[in-house]
Order: sequence, then C-alpha cells, then structure tokens
Amino acid sequence: MTAAGRPVLDPATGRTVTHVPDTDAPGVAGAVARAEAAFHDVWADTSPARRAGLLRDLGDVLREDRDELAALERLGAGKPTARAAGEVDFAAQVVDWFAAAARYPVGETHPAGPGMRTYTDRVPVGVCAAIVPNNYPLLLAVWKIAAALAYGNTVVVKPAPETPLSVRRLVGRAGEVLPEGVLTAVYGGAATGRLLCDQPAVGMVSFTGSTAAGREVARRCADGLKPVSLELGGKSPVVVFRDADLDAAARAVVTGFTGNTGQVCVAGSRLVVDRAVHEEFVGRVAKLAADLRAGPPKDPGTDLGPLISRAAADRTAEVVAQAAARGARVILPPGRSSVLHDLDGGFFVHPAIVDRVPFDSRAWREEIFAPVLSVATFDTDDQALALAHDTAYGLSASVWTSDADRAERFGRALRAGLVWVNTWGDTEETVSVSGLGQSGYGRELGIHAVEGYTRPRAVWVAHRPGR
Repeated sequence: MTAAGRPVLDPATGRTVTHVPDTDAPGVAGAVARAEAAFHDVWADTSPARRAGLLRDLGDVLREDRDELAALERLGAGKPTARAAGEVDFAAQVVDWFAAAARYPVGETHPAGPGMRTYTDRVPVGVCAAIVPNNYPLLLAVWKIAAALAYGNTVVVKPAPETPLSVRRLVGRAGEVLPEGVLTAVYGGAATGRLLCDQPAVGMVSFTGSTAAGREVARRCADGLKPVSLELGGKSPVVVFRDADLDAAARAVVTGFTGNTGQVCVAGSRLVVDRAVHEEFVGRVAKLAADLRAGPPKDPGTDLGPLISRAAADRTAEVVAQAAARGARVILPPGRSSVLHDLDGGFFVHPAIVDRVPFDSRAWREEIFAPVLSVATFDTDDQALALAHDTAYGLSASVWTSDADRAERFGRALRAGLVWVNTWGDTEETVSVSGLGQSGYGRELGIHAVEGYTRPRAVWVAHRPGR
C-alpha cells in the first residue's frame, strides 16, 4: 500500500484507477462510535413507518444513481455493463422489500391471567457490522444494509479492499437521506475486518466471503458472544439425468459455472451427469461455453469479464493444470491451449471443462471462483446423490429430470440451503436464503432475515401489581 492508500485496480486492464486508504484503528472505533450514538439517539426510536419511508428514499437513490453505480461496479469488479446495471436494479428491489418489511408484525401475545399481559417481541441488536466480498460489492452490501436498517439497527459496512468504489458512493449518497451515523463505512482488508469484529459496541456481524475467513470471523466474535451471520463458500452440484431436457439443462449448466465469470458462491461448478448421456451432454455444454466471449466490460458483446485479480487468474490456471496432469480431460474453447486469456493486461480466463476429474483433486474439492466446471458420471440414483454430496459445502444444488418422483426425491434429499429442480439460480428478495455445512448459517433476504438482525424478548406486564 502506498502513502496515498491502497491501490484499486481495474481488473480488465490491471491498471490502478485510484487509491483508498485503509481505515486505521481509531477510524474504525470512531465509525462504530458514531453508529452507536446514532442508534441510541435517533434510529432505535424512529418509528417503523418512518424507517420504511427513509428506506424507500434510499431505493430512489439507487435508481437515480443507477448508471454511475453500474459504471463503478464495472470499473472495480470487471462486470459487463448490463450485468452491473441489473445488479443495481436488484439492489433497489431489495431496499423496497425491506422498506415494506419494516412494518410487518413480529412477536406473539400469549395467554395470561387477569391483570397480566404476556407477549414476545423482537428488538434490534444495535450496531451491525456488514463485511462484504468482491464478487457482488454493491448488491450484497445492500442485502445486509437494508435488512439491518429496516429492523432498527445502524450499520458499519466494510467492502472488500478490491472493490470499495460503489459502496463508498452509496454510503456517501445515503448520508443525504439517512440521519448522521446510521450508515457509515470503513475500508481495508482483513486487518480492518478484525478491528471491526473486535469493537465491543458491535452487536452482530454479517459476513459474506470464503469459508476460511468466515471461521476467523466466528472465532473473533465468540469472545464477545456476538452473533454472526455467515454466507460462505460453495462447490455446488448440478445433477443431470438422461431423461432431462438436455438443451435447457445445458444452458443452465453454462450459466451456472460461467455467470459473473464463475465468481459466484452458488456457482454450479460440479456437473454430475448420467453416464448414458455423458459425452453428448458435455459436448453441448462445451459448445455453448465456447460461444461466450471474454472481453472488455464496456463492450456490449462481452459475456465474461475479468477475474478480480492476477492471483485469481493464476490460481485458476494452476488448478486446471494440476487436474490435467492427473489424467483429467480439459476442454477449452477451440483454438485455445491455456485457460489464461491475454487481453490488454487484464485478468481474463477462458471457460474450462475438466472432465473425468479425480475426486481428490483441487478441481473437484476446492471453490475455484472462476469459470471452471468439473465433471463426474453416475449410473444409479444413489451414485448421483453420493456424488452431489461429496463436498463439505452445502450452499446450493440443482437436479434435472423429467421423472416427477425422482424430482421430488432429490428435491427433498439434496443437502443444500438452496435447491433448484429443473432450473438454476433463481433468487428473489422475498425468499430467505442460507447455506448448510461449511457454507455457513444465518439468513439473508425474505422474512427470515429478521432473525439475524433482531433478538427475541419475553415480556410480562402486570396491570394490577401485587395481586
């Protein structure tokens, strides 16, 4: 890091576009102190109706700044323009949803004797720390911010060090809508995150990122008994049976492993395919993947932008090369001999299919966060399910079949927080999502988000004390 701050790179060119200084220890403490003061002085006593109105104003800010925010997502995260704009639109929808949810009833009234009223309710936790990854910088920040604010909390958000620009812009604009201190930001890498987790005034931490980093967040918060919400990694299977709509399944598989250039926690990065259609189906997937164009995010014809860093691109090449050295068949677009794509100094890779992958290889075991699909075959339903579950992760899974009984059985049996049957990737702001196993715990979006950002209480009110 230079004296001007941490460099922020354009992943499409590798060039530095600006510098953002890391927030030091006094700065982190100050941000949390402002958020704590805002919680006690203003936000906790702001009515749900007023909070809802302010959130609607924040949604309007997202819509007003759509083009600028999309440009910042394109610049910092290498997202093609249409994808970036769509994510800003989704973020605005999320804010609208939580603006409405702020006024939804919570709690219950319990039977009680004469002179006593007994009820349960939910109260905000106070200051929420939102730690956000680099693959969806703005969208995932908004998932956390909107839910926390709707339920009466204040927020200190820390974007990933590679992608602070869109979040910085949002927080700045939010200051024109929200009371002082209700939404603040700190910047930097893991050290800043540790400082944030360690602040005594932080009431809970919502983290999205790698499983390794999530473990550290949980350990640091354990000393203070801080609750955490962890949305972590994945190595998600797509199970395709011979009786599936193979055209639709192939399109979904390609979207599942190449979307956002594979930098998606729910990426369908493992294909578990019926041996009877293995060669045909892999051929379909390879042809569709080869038609995708990796290129500059500004180009309307670009399908795949760059990975977030040179290290990510090099790691992808290393994982694919190791699988090939151990006997896997690597399928690249025609005319390509390497997964790396040399383009204007950017961090580009080609989509790669790793067929007949060794089950103890990194390609099968690790979350690569790149457009790499590992392929295994099965002969029986039991084998298919065993291969789908051959991972410590449990974030998402998809199954494709025209057999209604099989669809129901696999829909019930797949151990994942998100299960798609004859579809892939559906997400709505109204539906709560979470992972199982090493993919974390806690709920984002939907009505169950209230459980992470509030705490239940039991209250007894005696109207005739002493009787």
